[in-house]
Amino acid sequence: MRPLSLAQCLFALIVSCSVCPAQLEAQYAGSEPPPAAIAEGFNSITPERCKEWLKVVAGPEFAGRGTGQPGHVKAAHWVAGKCAEFGLQPVGDAGTYFQMLPMTNLKVASEESKITGPDELSITFTGSVALDRFSADPVKQGELSFVSLGGTEAQLDSSAELRDKIVVLTADEGLGSRGMFPLMRQRPAAVLQLVDILPESSSQLQTGRNRRSNVTAGYITKDVAQQLLEAADGEEAWLESAEENKSTVHHSEVSITIEARVFEEPASVPNVLAWCPGSDPEVSDEYLVIGAHLDHLGERGDTVYPGADDNGSGSTAILTIAKAIAENPTKPKRSILFIWFAAEEMGLVGSKHYVDNPALPLDKMIGMLNMDMVGRNEETANDPVEENIEVLHLVGSKKGDPAFHDMIMAANKHVNVTFEFDAENVFGRSDQINFFRKGVSVAFVFGGFHPDYHRPTDTPAKINYDKIAAAAKLFYVAAYEATDHGFYPVPKLIETK
Repeated sequence: MRPLSLAQCLFALIVSCSVCPAQLEAQYAGSEPPPAAIAEGFNSITPERCKEWLKVVAGPEFAGRGTGQPGHVKAAHWVAGKCAEFGLQPVGDAGTYFQMLPMTNLKVASEESKITGPDELSITFTGSVALDRFSADPVKQGELSFVSLGGTEAQLDSSAELRDKIVVLTADEGLGSRGMFPLMRQRPAAVLQLVDILPESSSQLQTGRNRRSNVTAGYITKDVAQQLLEAADGEEAWLESAEENKSTVHHSEVSITIEARVFEEPASVPNVLAWCPGSDPEVSDEYLVIGAHLDHLGERGDTVYPGADDNGSGSTAILTIAKAIAENPTKPKRSILFIWFAAEEMGLVGSKHYVDNPALPLDKMIGMLNMDMVGRNEETANDPVEENIEVLHLVGSKKGDPAFHDMIMAANKHVNVTFEFDAENVFGRSDQINFFRKGVSVAFVFGGFHPDYHRPTDTPAKINYDKIAAAAKLFYVAAYEATDHGFYPVPKLIETK
């Protein structure tokens, strides 16, 4: 072989310097190279790929992926298209990638809905009232109370006595859900907030035939608020803004009725299911589940909640795992079922529906890996962000077969994430809990909470893409280890209810 010239040597050095770091991205200092048989797929998982896909998942086209909203349906179809591109097999309903949840949309018929009260008071909803929270039969009756919350940090006095009242609320539009929580906790019959611009009434998703009553909540124009004030024989000051971070409460003895007429429409709410068949025909009917919820809060009024970390990050991570396995010459011995769950934000509804209506036998499932919020560095009052750049919480892995936990710890040699084991309090707050209740060993990786959790500011610009890639590489290696091992039974002494 002819020796390289000096120019060729320099060119080779430049190329090697540009390629090697990319292959090692998201592998933290002290990690070991992956086994040669899985290295190609491992090295294909990069922060750049994660960034490219997460900017789509949490981008404007999918509008926060709210369950039952068009943005979630679009996101589900985009993920399914990627799965088809990778060569994964559909195992959903009727040969598709989708397992549809039995949900319906309740919608308000504004022209048939009204507020009634004394002295022939009658106000139709059209142009006057919009609801964003209601039950299947949202007829509410109660005495009028007028509440004002000043600024964005106002705290309602716990002695306000608002139970079963119909509240007319004056509040800063930036108050947010945390400011509203103390008010809702008092269980008023309804809360109607004054707004300058009236939005449209929202749809209300319902699961199956299960109906739960709740507080009716929404918005009214200032003209409607004035009519209610006059009906209550109240004072003008009752509708004025309270002092900054203060609250005022005024009660009346006048009762009104809110009659919201609703109708049902079918809702399109899909779990996305994709199957990677195992390479060993003797055990390919056994499978590992790798899951993440695709949904977030979506559009609420005029506000979009992008959900880049929650859970665009986990959805992107398992997509990169699927792509990596497709690109790797050596395939897993047992099969892998990838699931992007719907309706997690509504109470883990999508994963509950899957385990109650499995596309594949549950007794063939060897374990379950879940990813939820793996794109940010935890940031709390006692835990600064700079101390969490390479940190993930490992949750639930010790609750099942100890070998499942040991397998993940062994896989981490090739990534060297710093694990914390102090977040078991969130074990029941993500989709793995429904699998554990069926007797399946599970593990959940979680980056931790931060100030943008469940806020419109959870955007792709704030994501640690190295961390998403590291989490994906961790579960990529774990997938091969688990599918080589086989079943990880939950010990009988473990309570799984």
